[in-house]
Amino acid sequence: MTQREIEFKEFEELKQQFGFLNEKLNRQRIISEEIVNEAIKEKLSHIDKWYKNRFFISLVSAPIVSIIFFVMYFGKGVEYWGFSLFILLVGILEYILNLRCYNTLDIKRLPFMSMTESQEKIINHKHLRSFTEKVLILPYIALVAWTILVASGFSWSIEVIAITTFAMALSILLGYSQQRANKKRLDAILQHIKRLRGEE
Repeated sequence: MTQREIEFKEFEELKQQFGFLNEKLNRQRIISEEIVNEAIKEKLSHIDKWYKNRFFISLVSAPIVSIIFFVMYFGKGVEYWGFSLFILLVGILEYILNLRCYNTLDIKRLPFMSMTESQEKIINHKHLRSFTEKVLILPYIALVAWTILVASGFSWSIEVIAITTFAMALSILLGYSQQRANKKRLDAILQHIKRLRGEE
């Protein structure tokens, strides 16, 4: 066997080994992507559930509470029955803003988009979510204040004010913690996408 034939044989073996290695790396990459996609879907399912809960509150709970208060307080003056209409308006506003955020994120299609497109969707959603929170701050403050006034009968009942304030504050803190958890999930998804694109 000549030197050339030996070199050719070694070259063929190296090529074959490289082919096996390349195939193995591709398999590992596919498995890694599948694991990441599952992690992304799991995180998105939590966010999807949160939005659906908010939609339920806006479309079902808020109108029911609004009707109940309207019937209860209609004869007591605008400061009472106006409160029920304000609840309904806040519910409608929250629904519209949350729906925009939800549609921007496009949860159902997100795991199947290209990395660039999904990254843009998440970033746009974060900006819109921040805008939504700023818009809702004043209506929420007014809603809390009005709730306390109605609960205390527009009088300085310290016990009623304290209990109502505590209940409202607890509800707000719970909502805030859920929002923070959603932000962390989206940040984790962005990190997964960056890793897959080799940006880290």
